[in-house]
Amino acid sequence: MRATPWTEEHDRLMLDAAPQVPESSDVDLARVWNRVAGAMEGDSQPRRRKARIVVGALVGAVVLGTSGIAAAELYSAYTGQGPVDAEDLRLGGPGERLDPAAPDYGQIVAQETADIPFPSLESREFAVQAQVHDARFAVPGSERLSVGALRAWVADAALCAWSNEWAAATRDDKAADRAEAIGMVQQAPTWPAVVAIDPDPYSRMETQDVTDEKGVTRTERYRDESQFYYVGALGRAVQGRNLDAVAALLAENNGYCRPELVPDIPRAYALFAEH
Repeated sequence: MRATPWTEEHDRLMLDAAPQVPESSDVDLARVWNRVAGAMEGDSQPRRRKARIVVGALVGAVVLGTSGIAAAELYSAYTGQGPVDAEDLRLGGPGERLDPAAPDYGQIVAQETADIPFPSLESREFAVQAQVHDARFAVPGSERLSVGALRAWVADAALCAWSNEWAAATRDDKAADRAEAIGMVQQAPTWPAVVAIDPDPYSRMETQDVTDEKGVTRTERYRDESQFYYVGALGRAVQGRNLDAVAALLAENNGYCRPELVPDIPRAYALFAEH
């Protein structure tokens, strides 16, 4: 029996019947290849590893489309993992867990925090680079950081930058710049990065049992505050013109006001007294 030859009409029919596959993003590709790498690491038989690479590539091509597959990296900061239980969510924050030792960590930090407002490109770049710098000694696969926690830290840095803008405008009597900075600080409680980690800011008294060196246990009371509770007080403080008061609030509650972000209110840097 003679086989029917393949013609251009067959090509056309195949193209017409092919499903529409959306263009894949770098994030999607990273997640797919990270899962492929995880499957490879969990397989102890070398013969099957090669098969998994081929199958993984085919799955990526079918699900994500063929464009950009060659650019995907096997090792990405995206792990495809989230919090394992309520306690993990409470302590580690919401969102996918990232591996800060991955080579694309800086790119992912920039992507995941792109919606957080900064007064300048320079302050944004510094905040992103600070996160990468802090992770420089991370060992691949040994640490995990949630997207929610990362975004919260960068939001804190943005508040430092906006507070510095407020300080400079207040000092130089630039009404428009001052009004913009006040507005941004006071809107911060509604930023998605802030709401995700601290939807209902609180300050409350708690108790804990403390045992001294003699074995005597006593109950102590202490104040517990959520991460962004201080932003309410900061929003009220920037209504005034006291630069030192704003700096003190940031130094006591923020922790991410590096000197490069607060040159006009250096006391906002928590370690200012040591420099």
